[in-house]
Amino acid sequence: MESIHEIFLPRMQAYRDPVKGFGIWQVSDKETTEYLGRILIRPMAFFTDEPDFNDLELGWRFFKKAWGKGYATEAAMAIKDGIATQAGSQYVSALAVEDNLGSIAVMKKMGMQFVKKYDHKDPIGDFVAVHYQMKVK
Repeated sequence: MESIHEIFLPRMQAYRDPVKGFGIWQVSDKETTEYLGRILIRPMAFFTDEPDFNDLELGWRFFKKAWGKGYATEAAMAIKDGIATQAGSQYVSALAVEDNLGSIAVMKKMGMQFVKKYDHKDPIGDFVAVHYQMKVK
């Protein structure tokens, strides 16, 4: 709970912008309203000296029971279509660790293309990332 209150909530509040739609969106089953996971959208490189408002980062976390059923792809596409267009951004990107084949599959289903593999630096933990991106239509 200490990490949640001292690190994660302040971090989320830093990029949350209800007017632009930036933040974390809850994803629930349309019929049962069961909570399945969440989608994050914020400017790329938000926690650097030069956040890129022209390129929005999508991220997702879902409970294992929701994996492989299309929820992440459907929700990420809906958020991309609504928020990225409204924000006037030209690109949407997503990052994952190289062995997260499920997330990479979502990126590809969305129409994202591989950009690069690199050492991603982040205040809450560095990792080797694969970066996928697509133009907003």
